[in-house]
Amino acid sequence: MSIEVQFTDQGYLLIPAEAAQTYFPQDTLVAILKGAELWLIPTRGAGGGGLLLKQRNAKGDRSVLLLDVAIAPGRRFAIWDPENAALRVPMQSPENAVAAKASIAEESGRWVVYLETGFWAGTGDNPVEVVRHRIADYSSRRDAEVAANWVERGADKDLRARP
Repeated sequence: MSIEVQFTDQGYLLIPAEAAQTYFPQDTLVAILKGAELWLIPTRGAGGGGLLLKQRNAKGDRSVLLLDVAIAPGRRFAIWDPENAALRVPMQSPENAVAAKASIAEESGRWVVYLETGFWAGTGDNPVEVVRHRIADYSSRRDAEVAANWVERGADKDLRARP
C-alpha cells in the first residue's frame, strides 16, 4: 500500500494522520538516506532520540523538519517496508520519470519484484538516472511475473515524455 507524503519548500515532510498513527505511534522517527530513498524508521519515544513529529492540523496530519536532507518539494508515494520496519520515500520526483522496467530475481528461495525507473536529469554524459526499487517478494516465480507485469504497466501509465 502506498502512502502519499509531501515535501514542502521549507524542508518539512508532511505525513497523513492515518499513516503517522499506524507507523509512528510514538511520534518520533529517525531519517536515513539509503541510496535513492529516504527511510523513516520509528523510535520508541522521545527518550530513544530521533526527530519529533508535530501535529499539523485538527485532522491529525504530522510534519517533521528535515534540515539535513535536500529533497525537491512535491508529493511522493512512499511504501511501508515491514521487513525493515521503515517508511521508504523515493528521493526523485515522479514528474521526472521517463522510463520504467520491472524485473524479477530469486533471493533466498523467494521471487523478488524490482522496478527500475529512469529519471530525467538533463545534465552530463548520462542525462537519465536509473533507480532500482524493491517492490515485494513472492513464493512462486509465476506470482512474481504477474506482479511485475502489473507494476510495470502501472508505472508506464504515469510516465512523462522526455523534456
